Amino acid sequence: MEDPVVNVNDVNDLDADLPKAEDAPESLLDIAQESAESVHSSEEHADLAPASPGPMDEVLDSPSEHASSSPVEDEVPVSPIETNDVEVHVGHENTASEEDAADALDRHLSEPVDDEGDSNIDQQENAEEENISEADDKKSVSEEESANDHDAVQTQLSFESSNPEEADPAESADVQSPMEDNSSDQVEDNTPATTEHHDPPIPEQEIPEPTVVTDVEPVVEPSAEIKAAPGPDKSAKIKELEDKISELESTLKSKDETITSLQSEVERLNTEIKSRSVPSKKPASAASDPKSKSVGAKKTTTRPASGARAVSKPAPVSNGVAKKPAGSPSKRTGSATTRPKSAATKPAGGKSSVGKKAGKVANKVEMTKGIDGAAVRSNLTWVDLGVSGQKEHAVKLMLRGRGIVCYPPTDFTMDGIVSEKPEETLKINWVYGYRGRDSQDNIFCLPSNELLYFQAALGVIYNPATRTQRFYQGHNDDIRCIALNPANPSIVATGQAAGHDEKEGDPHVRVWNCETFETLAVLGLGTLQRGVGSVSFSPDGSKVIAVDEGNDHTIYVYDLKKKSTIAFQKGHQDPVLGAEYIPGQNSRFITYGKGHIIFWDQEGNKLLKKSGLFEKHPKPRFITSLAFTDKGEPITGDSNGNLFLWNPNERKISKSKVGAHEGSVYSIAVKGDEIYTGGQDCKVKKFKVADLSSEDAWELDSATHGRVKAVTFVGEDLAVGTYNNGVLFGKFGDQPEQIIYGHGAGDLWGGADHPSENTFATVGQDKVVYIWDAESHTPKHIFKVEKPAQACCFSPCGSVLAVASTTGEWWVLDSNNGLVLSSYKSGPEQIDAISYSPDGSCIAVGSHDNYVYLFESTNLREDYKPIGKCAGHSSFITHLDFSDDGKVLQTTSGDYEHLFWDATNGDQITSTKDMRDVTMATYTCTLGFPVCGIWPVGYDGTDINALSKSHNNKLLVTADDFGLVNLFRYPCCDPAAEWSSFRGHSAHVTKVRFLHGDKEVFSLGGRDQSIIQWGIC
Repeated sequence: MEDPVVNVNDVNDLDADLPKAEDAPESLLDIAQESAESVHSSEEHADLAPASPGPMDEVLDSPSEHASSSPVEDEVPVSPIETNDVEVHVGHENTASEEDAADALDRHLSEPVDDEGDSNIDQQENAEEENISEADDKKSVSEEESANDHDAVQTQLSFESSNPEEADPAESADVQSPMEDNSSDQVEDNTPATTEHHDPPIPEQEIPEPTVVTDVEPVVEPSAEIKAAPGPDKSAKIKELEDKISELESTLKSKDETITSLQSEVERLNTEIKSRSVPSKKPASAASDPKSKSVGAKKTTTRPASGARAVSKPAPVSNGVAKKPAGSPSKRTGSATTRPKSAATKPAGGKSSVGKKAGKVANKVEMTKGIDGAAVRSNLTWVDLGVSGQKEHAVKLMLRGRGIVCYPPTDFTMDGIVSEKPEETLKINWVYGYRGRDSQDNIFCLPSNELLYFQAALGVIYNPATRTQRFYQGHNDDIRCIALNPANPSIVATGQAAGHDEKEGDPHVRVWNCETFETLAVLGLGTLQRGVGSVSFSPDGSKVIAVDEGNDHTIYVYDLKKKSTIAFQKGHQDPVLGAEYIPGQNSRFITYGKGHIIFWDQEGNKLLKKSGLFEKHPKPRFITSLAFTDKGEPITGDSNGNLFLWNPNERKISKSKVGAHEGSVYSIAVKGDEIYTGGQDCKVKKFKVADLSSEDAWELDSATHGRVKAVTFVGEDLAVGTYNNGVLFGKFGDQPEQIIYGHGAGDLWGGADHPSENTFATVGQDKVVYIWDAESHTPKHIFKVEKPAQACCFSPCGSVLAVASTTGEWWVLDSNNGLVLSSYKSGPEQIDAISYSPDGSCIAVGSHDNYVYLFESTNLREDYKPIGKCAGHSSFITHLDFSDDGKVLQTTSGDYEHLFWDATNGDQITSTKDMRDVTMATYTCTLGFPVCGIWPVGYDGTDINALSKSHNNKLLVTADDFGLVNLFRYPCCDPAAEWSSFRGHSAHVTKVRFLHGDKEVFSLGGRDQSIIQWGIC
């Protein structure tokens, strides 16, 4: 049974849904088990009531088949009503299937065989043969015609005898086998059906074409016309059929040759893989809307079990070691992670390797002509494009079986085109935001008074005094928890979810030095299932405990020196949210979570547990936080807003403060005889340890910051992490200063670089617009809009910022003060792309309704008039670019279409070849000749989310679904182009842009809501 992974953040409000969920079954597997018990009970009493089978009843599938096909949900049903509906449905299907199958089989086995009925059938067969023979004798035709007729009749008899199911229903309905009943699905009857022959007049009809199956000799069913028609006409029909058969055989031969050619290419590419990488697994990217990533969890693919698929696409590794996989992975048993495991590792240098996804056509880039005679691929073919009778060259890109022809400029040659990866690299300069939305109690203070926290796949060390950051980059996916070694505060442990790396893609704990960033140990690889929910050091720093987020919420104890497991034990049937060692006791620790607190003792390799006793005190739905006094007494906060002080020896509550907060208590920090707590009510409160009496409160702006998720001391100052992914800093009671900013709710997709300043804008589904100063790493301006935002762009002069929403509205804002100058609506759906023409006279708005809306902007601040609508795409618009002169618009869509338009009226330019010499002012579209080399073999069309070329036309940067930012040379038109890959994000990277001056790049993470600013070195 898969138990839901419960974040304490999902129980924030403690509304009426929580009691309902408490009464509901844990998962659909429980419901299926209850249904199976009901079926078993009905079987025991089946003989008490007579069976009442109806004629022609269809036997249902067995219960085991239902059980195997029913998905096991990862989440607890929302309400008992919804759960009961599912339970009744499953129980009904299983019961019917079991009873009907048993009754049908019993009836069939109990009925005697009717010998007389069998003899009647034999007589009918003999009579039919005699009638056919008499009919043949009466025909007066020539010897050749008679032979042809006899062959046709024999062919028909053979066809009817071997395919009784395809006989005329009107003829076969009169004769039934006495064995025939509604159990025919279980007992196969191999007796051919027979028909009674009456020799009625047969009307003339068209002779059906033969059915031809590949690699099988065609079988022709002659019609009644062949049996009755005169000889000469029949010969003509036979000749016609023979001609058609020859034509089909010729077609099959051509197809076979194509298949043979493709198989040879696959073998060649596989040989190339073996020389560059090791094949492995890869996740599938649905052919559906890639923007669906913005409204749910991560990409909805699951990481395959080890060895699940042998051939796939190459995997990515940081800094150009490898590239990312693609495919349709199988779900890993016992794992609810949505993060795919990598495919194949690739040698340093980022060379494109080759793979094939199961069930899909592998992507490939092939030159249809070797430019300047150079053999780019071994299977090059010349294509005559019909220009002056001469042959020209083009690049054909295959994405999931769809061929996209990219035409180079007419004067293009491969001279000067370099396939090697660029000499430049990317280095992280700054990470915006903090992981507060789905994590808590995750900020620590180092002895240097630096803050230790995490964001995306990065461990971050921030110095408030110098406003600088340092990073640990050893993880390959979401960091879920963090701990500091009390015996050696320079040692840090971080736990992650399942990731992309081939060797270290499973959930694990990494122990590292925060001064040198050296990885000291990797724990739990191959044993942890879903992710690490909590991690903690023992007081002497020799051991590490980790809580697995798998079904059993297993507790693991590791020996840090030996880097091995000492002991493990099932934690609790309900989610376990945290674990902490009791100060001064290296063999005792506490775990807490949904409705429980457990005190553990380690004896050798055994773990013994005893539950805490609430006695007369109200038992909370969740215990959400834990800390210790200077005396080692545990203090817990819960979802009811209560504080409890525990006696660890008696496992009882010694003191309590009911209603300390309105809602959950997310974090507790102890300083001397004072307790500081942060809660759902957006307050930081101070209490006395002696009696838990309240002294003071620090209230934050709920709209700007949200709930308090972490509290820690930095000297005399207090650092507070918030729900909206920001960090506040200051003395308790004073007005705090926000030192870390970030976007809050929803995925992050919208970003734009300023045309003339070293600034950039980001917009999110939290309805917040930031304009960032790339030098100070702080926001210059913060605006609010009415609807969740999805895209944005600056005007050519930078004075206005256009912001598009998820509902079709878009606004023109003053980029200096955020004033809404004008607002418009383009269609009813989400807007994913928006851009001004180079001179600012036109703005194009690409919508999810498959249209691009064009507006004339005579006055950038307010006067926008519609001038056309580009209609021709069959899927949503993903990217768009204007030409240098602003007269041509290129767009791409969700189904990999690359189209061109007249930007003055919206008319489509149907000849892609005619656009080969048009130069684009920007290049953000993921298709086209200048960027055709960015697609490794095996990628599908949704794996690359964004790209941008540098303003000096030397570099190209892309963002993909696997947390990577990739750097290429520009133009990237060589199918063998190499690249460098850089990791920092943990989710799909949704946007990437060069900043003004081409010295830096910024990228946006979708689900991790992070903004990373990269320096070009």
